[in-house]
Amino acid sequence: MRKQYRKQWIRWHNGYEKYARIVFQQEFRKLANKIPLQLLTENNYKTIIENVITTTELQNSYYTIYKRIGLIHGKRVGKQINAQIKKVESKDFTLDMFISRFERDIISFLFAKGGDRIVSVRNGYIKHIKEIIATGLNDNKTIPEITSQLQKLFKSRKWYRWQSLRIARTETTTAANFAAVTASRVSGVLMSKEWISSLDPRTRRPPHSHYDHYVMNGVRVDVDKDFDVSGEEMEYPGDPKGSAGNTINCRCTVAQIPKRDKNGKLVRVRPI
Repeated sequence: MRKQYRKQWIRWHNGYEKYARIVFQQEFRKLANKIPLQLLTENNYKTIIENVITTTELQNSYYTIYKRIGLIHGKRVGKQINAQIKKVESKDFTLDMFISRFERDIISFLFAKGGDRIVSVRNGYIKHIKEIIATGLNDNKTIPEITSQLQKLFKSRKWYRWQSLRIARTETTTAANFAAVTASRVSGVLMSKEWISSLDPRTRRPPHSHYDHYVMNGVRVDVDKDFDVSGEEMEYPGDPKGSAGNTINCRCTVAQIPKRDKNGKLVRVRPI
């Protein structure tokens, strides 16, 4: 089951990642085009860029991505949960209940747990543009020469592409796994969750990383408990409670598994 779920997740996540990368790259281009290049000088470019590029637009993009991917993945996980519980007693996972819970929680999640990430992404983007200008000045280029270079860069299909991909990979992992746990909580049965790692050369583990996602593969905890990931408590892969080293570029997922009592029967619980 684990191997099959991993294979399915990788296929799904590739689609999520592609969609999110496009959204982010388009947003970064829009933000770049807001900069009044004709007003930049050697003395004011830092202030102008910081004032023009705010978190508002990025917040909207995050919401768009999290809502779309979360709803898609939550529905998929819900179908898998239903296939496992097979309509225990009366009611099981329902799509309406999941959508209601997910849409209720997603905004507060983004602005509480995801707020620091959005600020970090904004600051990284500003830093990138300022470094291009600073490099040009150090090379004795004039401001008109630098802004001309920026105009060409902003129009390029490669503008901020690899950074957008890294952000997309990270955020789609978080969005999907947040939705998966939400689906588990409204399933109506007692659930556990199992960490499933990608198990390939890119999976982080010592000695190349302090964090070990390879050893996490197959670790199972109750749905309301946290995983211990190299000393950090995380609700699921990509959980913003984890540090950057534990979450950026993470491609792990979490499977939802109904728990059974000593007689092997599924246990009904009130959706939480």
